[in-house]
Amino acid sequence: MKLIANGLNGDYLGNCMPGAEHEVGEVLAAIAYGSHSNNEKDDFISNCLRNGSRLDLWMRYDHTVPVTIPLLRRILRHHKDNIFCRLIPDCLHSKVIWWKGFGAYIGSANLSDRAWMTNIEAGLFLTEAELQGSGVALQLEEFFDGLTELKEAFPLSEEVIAELERIDKERRGVDDIGKASRTVPVWKGPQFLDSTKVVDRRMENFRKEWHETLTTLRSIGVSLRDFTPSWLRAGTPVNWEVDQFLHAYYYNQVGDRNSKPYQTYFLKNKANPKLATQAALSWWQQTAAAPSGEDENLYVKAEGIREMLARERIIGLSELEFARVCEYTHATTDHIAKMDLATLGRPEISYMPLQERIPLFADWLMRRKNRKGWGVLQLLEFVLYGGADSELWRRIYVAAKDREYVLPHYGLNSIAEVAGWARPELSPPRNGRTSKALKALGYDVRIY
Repeated sequence: MKLIANGLNGDYLGNCMPGAEHEVGEVLAAIAYGSHSNNEKDDFISNCLRNGSRLDLWMRYDHTVPVTIPLLRRILRHHKDNIFCRLIPDCLHSKVIWWKGFGAYIGSANLSDRAWMTNIEAGLFLTEAELQGSGVALQLEEFFDGLTELKEAFPLSEEVIAELERIDKERRGVDDIGKASRTVPVWKGPQFLDSTKVVDRRMENFRKEWHETLTTLRSIGVSLRDFTPSWLRAGTPVNWEVDQFLHAYYYNQVGDRNSKPYQTYFLKNKANPKLATQAALSWWQQTAAAPSGEDENLYVKAEGIREMLARERIIGLSELEFARVCEYTHATTDHIAKMDLATLGRPEISYMPLQERIPLFADWLMRRKNRKGWGVLQLLEFVLYGGADSELWRRIYVAAKDREYVLPHYGLNSIAEVAGWARPELSPPRNGRTSKALKALGYDVRIY
């Protein structure tokens, strides 16, 4: 955690942005005010463009023109590059940026050179590990979900910019002038919302997305019957094969070892995902051996997870066995590698290899309890076996999103992946990499 106060303490927001070496899933930002940058090569928007990150940006609309016309034009010009902006009338005043997988800024800085360089601002930058460990990541998900659901928000367009240009000329620096010319009514802000209805709506959105993506994955599974590589063993669950096909495609066909520009591939393939998938399947079939460890993933890790998380074994797992489940789950090891070592009980050192981190994490997590008093094994038993098979999606959502159920540092990607390994008859494993691979093939899926 770091206080960002610009020249007052020497920590600038610009220095917190991710570099090319960091893997950022997407960028979500709600910044009320903004102005044209004098350094477009190194500012916030150019950082997203350079790293190939999708940016979803919410900004303010009112008759005082809170975002300058040149900045609005620049944002709209990059719509083709996965820079998307929606405007919220009158009430938006937040300054929040979340580079998912890297960290978040929550503070006072608008999107301007002054705010990022010379103003005395105050805000906090939290790493992704700090966001996950404190529960703030879940709260940020809820915050941005709330913005996404606002009926009053509308997309930036040439027409909106033209309207704001007319208003800007009428105003000449006077706030009230131009108010009569706006086409969007003054909004007094969101009314009181029934929290139960909000939760129900978000769960329903998850259900729709889950089943839409599951339909896509099952369709790929059907196609895989005609594209089986010679090294794949007979009897491999098709849902495991779907996941490992996507694993191989992502790590061997998308970008290179150091860069995975899946958003760029999405723009190229979104017009015809079927064609891109067929090309990837043909490549998969011709592989003479597992391209990137898929055989170990299938026949050691997946088999191991299914055996250890069987209904009759799951509650009695030892700490060593649970550590192996963590080791065999890609989303979990990816998260463990980013965790602050102080959380794992080793604040005195700055580096520790992943293999040494895993048992520390397993020990730490097995000692945590959620608000229901459950440990991680009880939570997983609930997800895998706590109801009808058709309701697996609901239990995954509840375990990852409901504050009565959640456990720190064990989120949606880990739970959904484990569910697919343990119960392949119900669902493929699903994690962030699964979604990024589908995105690269041209499918417009959500990346959690």
